Parts: sequence; C-alpha cells; structure tokens
Amino acid sequence: MSRSPETTEETVRTQYVAQLFNEMADEYDNLKDPWYSYTFGEIERVLRADFRLSTTGQSKPLALDVGCGTGIQSMILASLGYRVEGIDIADNLVSIAERKLRTAGYTDAHFRHADATSLPFDDRVADVVNCCGPTLSFVPAWRIAIQEISRCLKPGGKLLLEVEGKWTLDMLWELLNALTGNRLGYDKPLKDALKQFLPPWTVGHFTDYSFVRESGETVTMPLKLFTAGELKRELQAVGLVVQKRWGLHFLTNLLPSTVLHHADLPPLVRTIFQQLARLERLVYSVWPFNALACSLLVVATKE
Repeated sequence: MSRSPETTEETVRTQYVAQLFNEMADEYDNLKDPWYSYTFGEIERVLRADFRLSTTGQSKPLALDVGCGTGIQSMILASLGYRVEGIDIADNLVSIAERKLRTAGYTDAHFRHADATSLPFDDRVADVVNCCGPTLSFVPAWRIAIQEISRCLKPGGKLLLEVEGKWTLDMLWELLNALTGNRLGYDKPLKDALKQFLPPWTVGHFTDYSFVRESGETVTMPLKLFTAGELKRELQAVGLVVQKRWGLHFLTNLLPSTVLHHADLPPLVRTIFQQLARLERLVYSVWPFNALACSLLVVATKE
C-alpha cells in the first residue's frame, strides 16, 4: 500500500510532538497521577489477559510496540514471552526503553527511532501490535499509521489500540471552565469549547489539550479524538475487526481530567477517584460506557 506524503501542517505537528516527548522523557516513568496510573494499569490487565501465550515454541512470536515510549508495555509483552520491536518518534524515549529492557535482561527486545506512518518492518511480520499511550491520537496522519499497523500484522494477528475519545464529560468541564475564567485549567476559550458540540457528531476532531508537567510548566498536546463508531469503521477499512472495547475514564471523569493529572491530590479527591474507578470497572466493557469515555481501548484482529 503506497504511503501518501504528509502535508506541511502534519510535518510541523509531528516535529512538535517529537520535541514535546523528548523534553518529557526523563519524567515519563515518574507519572504518579491517578489518571495515568489507572489507564496504564488497565492496559496491562488487558495485555496479560488477552495476549498471554498459550504455548511456547522454539521461536518466540513477534510483538511490535508502536509508540513504545519508555517501554512500559514493551516490558509486559517481553515478560509474556514475545520478542519485542519498539519504535517511537521521540529518540530520547527510545533510548530509555532500550536501556530499561536490557537492564531487566530482555536481550531480544530492540528499539529504534521511527515514525508510526512509516514502520520499518516487513509485511505480515508481527503476531501482535501494541499501540497505546495513546500514540495514534498524537499522529496527524493517523489513517496512514493504521494502514501501516495492518500491513505489518499477520492474518489472525492481534492489535491492542488506545485512542482519545470524543464524547466525554471533559466537554462539559471545558465549557464550565470557559464560563468561569479558566478555573479548571483547560485553557480553552468559550468558542472552542462550544465548537466541539457541533456536527459532524459521528467523527472526532483535533483538539489542543493543556497538560501540566512535573515541573509545573503547562504544555499543549495536540490530540485527534475518535468516536467509537469512527474507530471501528477506520479499522475495518484496513482489515482489522474489533473484538473487544473498553471505555476508560467515563465515570472517573466526573472529576475534571485536569485535576486528576496532579499527583498530589487531596486525600478526599483521591478516595472519590478510587471509588469511581472501582464502579467503572464493573461496566466499562459494555455499551454505552465503552463508547463515552476519555480513552477507548480496543482489541482487534487482522482478517
């Protein structure tokens, strides 16, 4: 499948994302806020439950980690018995992932600096692809990235994919934030907060999300948001069939995400979050809860 060239705007956005994550590389593994701790914990749960190897042969199956970051999911895949090949647009993250898995003794895990829209792997080579973080939402030419993932997967291979969802309570929090002088720190003017409610309603849009780093600096993260139906259609278009879907942060988003990105939450707020997460786990795999969430997590197979 031929790859279309990126537009100038997409190239600039890709370079910005690479720079952003290179600058955040040293703090990436130190994210202690409840939002990401919960998200990464659920991703690990799915990996260990749905991607566990039933048999061990002479040759290990290959897992690609697209947007490997510092190797958080790469480490899990390696512990499950996969050979791991990871790529990331931020070379500082790649260096950390390589060092981390070498230190842990996984000598058959390899990482390289590469773009998700041009994966340096042969066709139909991977048994499994992991793409979380949520990497795909940071890729301007995300359709090309999906095509590349499908190209690299073997028939019958499995994909674990996490993306940012469109229909969330954050839309209401952003509206309230704009009406109250940015008290919640979303940094979004009223006209942009209202624009999210306009059609088309069946597809997501790009948004700029304000994220506070460990240093206290606020950075802007450009994100592509997806509806559940859109994600299913786009995956089907490249031969990937959704088998399971979870919605992370629909109940926990009763608390603003900008609040939950702070590690030093007041004890009461942390307790409320933990109780909401406990309730969410009971229903996050069924509709409509698996469609109306900040993070959409899916398992898909290659036809």
